[in-house]
Amino acid sequence: MVSAARRGVIGIVCFAVLLSGCSMAAPNPVSSSSPPAVGAAPSGTVTMATLGWKNGPADRIVLPVGARIDERVDQANVITAIGGPAMADAVLTTLTDTLPSYGWTITASGGGSLVFSDAQYDGAFTSDSSLWALTIRVKA
Repeated sequence: MVSAARRGVIGIVCFAVLLSGCSMAAPNPVSSSSPPAVGAAPSGTVTMATLGWKNGPADRIVLPVGARIDERVDQANVITAIGGPAMADAVLTTLTDTLPSYGWTITASGGGSLVFSDAQYDGAFTSDSSLWALTIRVKA
């Protein structure tokens, strides 16, 4: 069970992650009309589902093998992973390289952050010198 203080920190981080995309320049989006069939994760990566997430599109989000997860949220409406700064660049690179092939459209990137979506979910990744955070939520 997550303490109230940790829930507050996780909530603030998730909110900041989603807002971080508001000020980023949008790249040329890569779009897909529907998510592809889920197959094996690319070499050197693992799906969030394999790491134990049960909700959301956990089978369509991959992280680098060895990415340390310090905090997690696994709810029907949102999934979140938070880790230490050592793997932030590797997580960002993995997401940038793999999201389009799993049916996501990258809508903004820059400054160690990434915003992406598909027809059902919105997602965001951000990092700084103290942590990285990834959250995917059901569209409102």
